[in-house]
Amino acid sequence: MNKIIILIFILMLFPLASAVEFDMKSNFSQGETLMAKLSGNFIESIFKKNIFFYRGHVPTALNYDVAKIDYDYYIYAQLSNKNPENYSIVIEDVKYYKGSQISEDNLVKNFSITDNIADFSIKPGFVITNDDFFIEVQNLQDYKLDIQIRTETILPSNESSGGFFASLFGGNISDNQEEETLVTLKSGEIKKINFKIENIEQTTLKTIELSTDNLKYEIPIYVFVDELPQEHKGRDFKFDVSELNFSMSTNSNITKIIYLFNTGEENLENISLIISNSLKPYVFSSIENIDDLEEDKQIKIELYFESGDEEGRVEGQIKAKESSGDEDIYTYLAVFLSMVEDYIPLDDEEDGDIITTKTCSEMGGVICGHDQKCESEEVNAKDDKCCLTECYEIGSDTLGKMIGWLIIIGIIVFLIWFFKFKYKKAK
Repeated sequence: MNKIIILIFILMLFPLASAVEFDMKSNFSQGETLMAKLSGNFIESIFKKNIFFYRGHVPTALNYDVAKIDYDYYIYAQLSNKNPENYSIVIEDVKYYKGSQISEDNLVKNFSITDNIADFSIKPGFVITNDDFFIEVQNLQDYKLDIQIRTETILPSNESSGGFFASLFGGNISDNQEEETLVTLKSGEIKKINFKIENIEQTTLKTIELSTDNLKYEIPIYVFVDELPQEHKGRDFKFDVSELNFSMSTNSNITKIIYLFNTGEENLENISLIISNSLKPYVFSSIENIDDLEEDKQIKIELYFESGDEEGRVEGQIKAKESSGDEDIYTYLAVFLSMVEDYIPLDDEEDGDIITTKTCSEMGGVICGHDQKCESEEVNAKDDKCCLTECYEIGSDTLGKMIGWLIIIGIIVFLIWFFKFKYKKAK
């Protein structure tokens, strides 16, 4: 009986002990690139401002970055010019589930920098892209170094050409194989290794492995696909973001703004918005049906969220369905809503703001300059506010208005002068 009670107690504690998994090495060589992965049920997103590094108990500065890929967070940091000593990485001011409870405890992972010199460093430590990219490597040794590069393939088994990545060293690879390439660096040399994306038809997460006999990096590569196959490009549309993931206080309401874009080559008709059953008690849309959405146009949609009096987490999706053609087409928006008692949003979590891992160029837009204005309402991107239509010059428009007003004022002054002096004198 006692054994059963002990076993039940251990099982109850297990979810609490493993609430957040912090996957990272405990020892690094000098100059090595630190790479970490956090897995857990986070209520609040992790930003750069939440991450701190310490040497012993003293704050220390590192060049680092963080990104959310799927449901996990990836962090990398450059350890160059850091002396051998004990360090720690601390994640502060975030909320996450610890079993059925919400925890605000700091997440801490200790590590050490040894006396050894790493063979090479890399930058970046993760890649989020829908286009060709490169990884920068540097030889940290005082001798020539051969770095082995191994990339995964993801082609279906019935395909016979191309691969997940075909590096620009040349050559393609066959199905279900790995491409292996050697790159040689002189002492201290920095080289950009280019990678080309081929035959990607769906969003996927894979890895690239860079290694020597003494060191190995496994770099996560998140490739997202925006476009449909060629036969569907005539009719195509999408939301400006792929997911909404946020928290709100219980017994409160909040409004989020999204946009639906016609990205195809035809006008769209008869579009309906469908909210999944799990979200219906909490979300209402300003628009349920869209009669017409012209090519290259977008429509603003306001989503009104209302929370109940109980804490919890709700997941679901909002689906847009277009039925003007022979075949219905769809686009989806994932929604992850956490309701927390007395929740106070961060400064950058204003109503309508959406956190995204995509840059403006990855969203197919442009960032307007200081003297420019977007034709439509701008949306949030990873790097800045993003214009998904076109930017126009504010200065030229203002100058034109000024000239127009000056002409009108000049005509009015002339008429007053004419009637007051010339006309009266002639009379």
